[in-house]
Amino acid sequence: MDKIGVLWGVLALLVFACHSGAGKADDKPVDRKPPETPGNISFIFPPKGYAHDHRDQLIQDCLDGIRHDLQIINQRAFTDTFTIRFLDTREEMKLYTGFPAGGVTIVQAQKIIYYVVNEKEGAPIDHELMHMITMAGWGYPDATSVWMKEGLAAFSQNSCNGYNDEQIYRYLSVNRMLAPMDSLVNQFYGTPEMIAYHQAGCMVEYLLKFYGIEKVWELWQQGFYSFDKIYGTSFPKMEADIKKEAEKDYPTAPNIDWKTFSMGCQ
Repeated sequence: MDKIGVLWGVLALLVFACHSGAGKADDKPVDRKPPETPGNISFIFPPKGYAHDHRDQLIQDCLDGIRHDLQIINQRAFTDTFTIRFLDTREEMKLYTGFPAGGVTIVQAQKIIYYVVNEKEGAPIDHELMHMITMAGWGYPDATSVWMKEGLAAFSQNSCNGYNDEQIYRYLSVNRMLAPMDSLVNQFYGTPEMIAYHQAGCMVEYLLKFYGIEKVWELWQQGFYSFDKIYGTSFPKMEADIKKEAEKDYPTAPNIDWKTFSMGCQ
């Protein structure tokens, strides 16, 4: 893929308007693009605190995250207008979204991403941006492809406690901890989070690497029960190939302390 083309495709479409938590103009607005460049992202920061003090870097991280995610899905640009709001705590996040998560993406009536950033907690920037880009552009996935939505976002982040998704998958496979595919397909959010997300992330990585984004998009739209038709093979056969690939890439499975690991990514 032409990385220069991706870079300029994104840069030509982004300008940043920064605001305080009260919605007033921030005392140090950050505008990294020429004034004549049309903009599509607004950033809202708390009036003080960690996120406010690090807003320049956070904006740059988001810009880098958009480039990164567009490259993964082989898309040249993302032009939808949306907002990114940084919060100080998960308690605030729950007030805004109903969920005490580190990041939440909303694509309905308004397009907005909420991130929690403080001295102890960094934001899952690439993960939530991938949700925004894919759901705004592709629509919501078929109910049986929710695992792909989360797997694609997990792979875009592809880092948890020092391990990537394929390393985590390898550990889960060796220790017979992989979730049954039926669980991921029919009750993804009822499957243990630290298994479901990284297992799905590794599987999506494999599908992208060996079959390309077009088939991933088809499965997103048509649902898991079209897998055989789209990929020309059964999922059990594909799953065996994914396990072989992980074994080839990591002959020795990582020694993960699962009790600590399962508490969440740091």
